[in-house]
Amino acid sequence: MKNKKKLYIIIIVFIIIIGLAIYFIKNTGAKSYSYKLYKIKPMTIQKSVLTTGTINPVHTINVGAQVSGQISKLDVWYNTNVKKGQLLAEIDPTTFIARVNMDKANLLSAEANVSKQVALLNFDKLTYTRNKKLWAENLISHSTEQNAESVYLQDAAQLKFLDGIVKADKAQLSIDETNLSYCKIYSPVNGIVINVSVMVGQTVASSFQTPTLFTIGENISKMEIDTTTNEADLGGIKKGNKVAFTVYAYPGKTFYGNVHNVRINPTVVSGVVSYNVTIFFNNNDHLLLPGMTAIPKIYIEKKANVMAVPNIALRFIPANESKHIISKITDELKTGEGVVWIEQKNKPVPVIVKLGINNNSYTEVISNKIKIGSEVITGLNSSNNAQNKQPQGPKRKMFF
Repeated sequence: MKNKKKLYIIIIVFIIIIGLAIYFIKNTGAKSYSYKLYKIKPMTIQKSVLTTGTINPVHTINVGAQVSGQISKLDVWYNTNVKKGQLLAEIDPTTFIARVNMDKANLLSAEANVSKQVALLNFDKLTYTRNKKLWAENLISHSTEQNAESVYLQDAAQLKFLDGIVKADKAQLSIDETNLSYCKIYSPVNGIVINVSVMVGQTVASSFQTPTLFTIGENISKMEIDTTTNEADLGGIKKGNKVAFTVYAYPGKTFYGNVHNVRINPTVVSGVVSYNVTIFFNNNDHLLLPGMTAIPKIYIEKKANVMAVPNIALRFIPANESKHIISKITDELKTGEGVVWIEQKNKPVPVIVKLGINNNSYTEVISNKIKIGSEVITGLNSSNNAQNKQPQGPKRKMFF
């Protein structure tokens, strides 16, 4: 009797074990997931391009020396505000003054020679006129008359030669007086001295190339950012686009400006094509200085009341979907399309959508299968993530 009772117990335990095994086998083949959902709502999306650039004055003038010599005087230094025509520096004029004095002496000598030649020419002219009359009356020989004419013509030619020397001496005097004036270096504009490249006692040589002595920013109340953007981000950037930018010197503070122009001359580095974009901004408080690094955000497009989803929703892919299904969905995507997943009967279902304007967080989607108020999957809840690694979403065929 006891053996029979034990047998019944063993059979019951065996049946329970078999039942539990069947239950676990059925449920381990298909895991149930809990998804994070995002409810679609209308929103305004502002598309922008982020880049970096350097702050500079709108107009920068390099002031150089037009003559060679030693700097004898320096009237300005860094950050000096200057007016147009203000003396900046002076080159030792001693040599140039000596040249001017020598030119004046040469000119006086040449003018004296001209005066002497004029007197001689007048005398020879009278002699020639008198001899010509005497020869006509047969009072002198023809050779005497011709000799007087020859002397007169030679003296006239000599006078022209001496006049030429006077003009040359005047020209040389003008050149040397101009060079003397170049010893004083003046500011060509109103502005501020950004850079000084010389010291008193330094010798500058302008024989082959004009040396730069000062760099003057014409107006630092209005400045520019010189930046570049690659060709992929260039679309939509045009004159007048609003720009917000920051600088490292003032963290947390935002400055504003506008795109002034996009230069059509490209720069190609390692096969990457980029274009220079110039941004103008007001710097009335003079907080921003030349050479600072700026991080501009150029706003190029804005749309209001669009149906948009988080960008993470376009990258999501369910963990339990086969690679074959994902590959098939990817192959069906056209340029400018993406895929989002919605939950139906506790299962993720893919929806192909057309992509519109986007920013760093959201993308406009266009589809007749979802609408405002629809919910899209953005990821797995944390309880699932602890057990399952979330795979990356299918590659989207689109251009931002």
